[in-house]
Amino acid sequence: MAIEISKVFNARVYIDNIDFIAKAEEVDLPKVKFKFSDTKSLGIYAESELPTGLDKMEAKIKFNSVYPDFVGLAADPFKSRTVIIKAPYQVWTNEGVSKTAPLKAEIKGFFKEYDTGKLKARDSSEAEATISVLYYKLEVDNKDIIEIDVLNNIYKVNGIDKLQDYRTVTGG
Repeated sequence: MAIEISKVFNARVYIDNIDFIAKAEEVDLPKVKFKFSDTKSLGIYAESELPTGLDKMEAKIKFNSVYPDFVGLAADPFKSRTVIIKAPYQVWTNEGVSKTAPLKAEIKGFFKEYDTGKLKARDSSEAEATISVLYYKLEVDNKDIIEIDVLNNIYKVNGIDKLQDYRTVTGG
């Protein structure tokens, strides 16, 4: 069996359907971090940790200049924004690229901070923004990998809703 290596070399960023092609330099997708709590039980020799939820999520976008259309979007903390990142997901083997599939990340949330720019002599200006994430979905090759909807208690992995029983039991 041939070894396969996956690569994502480039991407395109959209914020509220505005195309930021050639403007966004880098995107940090949300880090999914679980919260755990210690469990101590009589009759069990060791302590353990069990998952109790998810920590808050953030995403970051770095721009290669100051863009008024972006600052106009980020400046309103009362308006949720939708960020879509589309990228080619390539699978490489010793023969070259064996497959190119779509990768799509969707992020919804509020811009919690943004730079209005860093100006440098003889260098491009930069600006960065941080998003407080309420919704995150990652698709690769048109398959749902992860979907997290904080306010609706939805947590799906590979299309399977891990919180369905939780919502049923809690009446939500």
